[in-house]
Amino acid sequence: MRLEDLGNMENKDLFLTLYETAFPSQERKPFGFMEMLAAQGKMEMLAIMDEERFVGLAIVLLAGEAVILDYFAIDPSMRNCGYGGKALGMLVNRYRDQRMILEIEVEDPQAENALERVKRKAFYMRNGIKETGVYAHVYHTDFELLSADGNLTYEEYVQAMKASMGAAWVEKLSPRRIFMDSAKRREE
Repeated sequence: MRLEDLGNMENKDLFLTLYETAFPSQERKPFGFMEMLAAQGKMEMLAIMDEERFVGLAIVLLAGEAVILDYFAIDPSMRNCGYGGKALGMLVNRYRDQRMILEIEVEDPQAENALERVKRKAFYMRNGIKETGVYAHVYHTDFELLSADGNLTYEEYVQAMKASMGAAWVEKLSPRRIFMDSAKRREE
């Protein structure tokens, strides 16, 4: 198994199709914007490959001492085969000298995808990713922020976003810190 830069991938349509089907439209960045960030060295768009077979994608924002695993998905036909855990391990190793930040939708029993959210968090916890106790509202969604080492502040998260996407783009996203306690949400 390997991580392959999207620029070297023969069939980019598979990558784009998975990106468009795996993530809600309000959470997706314009693909052209991501290609621009990749060309500037501020993002890596990685195909997860098993031999010559495309099995998933990882899109990572590069922010100096930190990286944000912005999008991570395994093709639905390849799920429950161990690819997700192996690919996540490869990503943690690839960015071992940087703080790795992950965003997951906050668990919400009322959400349309409530079970998926619980399974997603369990997957990351099972694979060594840790809770940080930091939450943010961005992309019109409440996210719990995780990291490979469990250490993160909200300010570090926003700084990483600005370093990779630029202050103007982050201003458009208008992230806000939120607090979750006893299933109650409140904003800072």
